[in-house]
Amino acid sequence: MSTQRTPGDPSASARRPAGPEGDGAGSRVPLIQLLRDNATSVRMLLVVSGAGAFLAGVLLYLFLRDLVSAALLTMAIGLALLALSAIISWRQVGRAVFGTRGRYGANTLVILIAFVGIAALGNYYLFWLSDRPNPPGWLRLDTTATKQFALAPQAVKILEDLKEPIQATVFMVTDTAEGAAAWRSTQDLLSEFRRRSGNTFRFELVDPELHPNTAAEYGVSQYPAIAIEGLDSRRTEVIVGGNPRTTADVFGEQSVTTALLVVNQVKQKAVYFVTGHGERDIAVAEDDPEGYSQAAVTLLRDNYRVAARTLNDLIPNIFGDNPDDFPAALIFAGPTSGFVEAEAPDDLRDELAILRGYLLKGGSVIFLLEPDPPESFQTILGEWGLTVGEGHLVDAASFVAGEPTFLQLTRSNRQIEASHAITAPIDVVYMPGATFIGRTVQEYEVDQTAAGEPYLNVVGLATTTLSSWEETGEEDKFDIEVDRAGPLPVMVAIEALAPVGFEPREVDGELIRTNMVIIGDVDFGSNRYFSSAKNGDLLANAVNWAVRDFELISIRPKVKAFRELVLTKTERDFVRWTGWLLMPAIIGTMGVWIWWRRR
Repeated sequence: MSTQRTPGDPSASARRPAGPEGDGAGSRVPLIQLLRDNATSVRMLLVVSGAGAFLAGVLLYLFLRDLVSAALLTMAIGLALLALSAIISWRQVGRAVFGTRGRYGANTLVILIAFVGIAALGNYYLFWLSDRPNPPGWLRLDTTATKQFALAPQAVKILEDLKEPIQATVFMVTDTAEGAAAWRSTQDLLSEFRRRSGNTFRFELVDPELHPNTAAEYGVSQYPAIAIEGLDSRRTEVIVGGNPRTTADVFGEQSVTTALLVVNQVKQKAVYFVTGHGERDIAVAEDDPEGYSQAAVTLLRDNYRVAARTLNDLIPNIFGDNPDDFPAALIFAGPTSGFVEAEAPDDLRDELAILRGYLLKGGSVIFLLEPDPPESFQTILGEWGLTVGEGHLVDAASFVAGEPTFLQLTRSNRQIEASHAITAPIDVVYMPGATFIGRTVQEYEVDQTAAGEPYLNVVGLATTTLSSWEETGEEDKFDIEVDRAGPLPVMVAIEALAPVGFEPREVDGELIRTNMVIIGDVDFGSNRYFSSAKNGDLLANAVNWAVRDFELISIRPKVKAFRELVLTKTERDFVRWTGWLLMPAIIGTMGVWIWWRRR
């Protein structure tokens, strides 16, 4: 049965909503009451906002280093929001911390903090120890294939022998990505010099655009550059680096080491390119394909005094009384005409006599010869048991650019002698139009000293393959009746006490020794091919060995081993999708399984 309520019914008026007018109308809930009623939502909002802000700040700090200030401010805001959430929920926080679960959690937290702290302290101690001068060898182990992060033993020896403290000032602009990468690479290199120097080598970075006066004081007009300065003597050597846009490794160990030798006043040895017989010119632009200017620059970087002279110009240096003027080495780069002969046998202007006298006094010579060289060069080499081929070499098994006359000499083909100092760092060399170097005196025919040392020690450094021959005809086709079959040596090194038929000579009780390197090609060291493969290193190593600067051979620029993982499209898709989905799917599946077990 239904009942009806009259307008005067007090129960109805009690349930009627309050209007805008009347005694109870217009009452509002206070803000504090609203916050209390929605405390849970506010706390969650603060926690989510604080955690999100802190995480965003961390990501900004890690990936956008130009926004470091904004990243730190965002992290501070996130921590403040989290702290405010903890203050609002202080009862819940107190129960979580001091309750049973809280005590277990606190115990775990203490263990975790202790573990992280011990690991951080241990890591910091090892870093501090490795950054100390001369750190233990076991602490800094270079596991790269070419030891690209460690200094060569000879560079370490130079640092140990420094006579004064060294300051290296790096002039480089680092406000671009390329400049920053170049600075990191340079910093790594110079840091290794500093560690190995025992605190006698220091370095700093100067922006030449912000401090042009400092750059002018050191005479730096182009950069990147490093000014190596002796702090006591104020001797300074400036190294100009490469282009940061093409490579981050704008400076190398060899250039820094050479500058240290100059500042440390290590005596510069004189290396002369002999002229007057049609040899290649060193005083030409680097874009001249036939010139030898790049070779000259490389030898200058090895701390040699390099110049072009005729043999007559060198008479005072060779036969003078000052041993410091004696040439360390002479280089004949592709002569096309013979020596000038004087009418009188005892005339010092006889170039063949000048060269003989130089060799007998212990001089070193590098011959870079083309096929069928001038007769007088054959004569001087014959006195040391060698001869040069008349024809060019053809190698059907190892060549470049489809040209069998463009020889490719590789260590993988066992064409390069791996045990000799000159060729030990060399893995491939290109020689266009080369000829062979033969012996006129066999090893068993060479006399020996009382101690068993041979008067003449000839070592082959590089040879052609079995599929090669010396071609003397018009057509590059092997003729068994005419052509000389390979393998044939194209480069030899000689350590001699005397020419064939002569006895060794002594000076101050020491035997006079002569070093010679003979290479059956001159084009490999020209500007056109100097930077191909290891051509430039081969020529520089030959000079270093001839003048007995063996330490420079091992400080050649290190090659970074490039190891590329080549994948098919199917393999690449497998790596991509397993990286994106497999791990999340496994973790999600484990979470669902655990929830199902505990529900």
